Amino acid sequence: MFGFSSRVQSGSSFEAELMAVREALKLAWDKGLRRVILESDSESVVNRIRNQTIRQPKNQMEEIILECQGYGSRAWSCFIQHTRREGNFAADALTKKLASESFELHVWNHPPESLSLILLADMIGMEVPRHGALDKNQIAQLKVMKRELLARNLHWY
Repeated sequence: MFGFSSRVQSGSSFEAELMAVREALKLAWDKGLRRVILESDSESVVNRIRNQTIRQPKNQMEEIILECQGYGSRAWSCFIQHTRREGNFAADALTKKLASESFELHVWNHPPESLSLILLADMIGMEVPRHGALDKNQIAQLKVMKRELLARNLHWY
């Protein structure tokens, strides 16, 4: 978030998070994704987008909120929800990976291989400690599950 807020010249984490949500929605729309669940750990941003009624925006923040609301009303299935940071280990791990590389926008058609087991753990709701490391038992269980899914030609991302 720090890198993103400096890139968009934002003074607050709320504004940076709001702009990140807008950019994510624009990117999803432009990429042709029509079934989107956007999760944010900023409860205040999610609540403002979902609940604030704006007819005539009075400032840039209200314009961005209105734009985000517009994505939700387009001809697609778009759901914006709050998820505690601990609730999306995959997103947190990806953010940490990218923050160590650069603050540029990265878009993948498929997630990096290094996130394969993390995404699987996230999908099945496996509890992962906040420090962000899967223990040996979790890794073993996920590797077995991954082999079984791939054997049936099923993918989880």
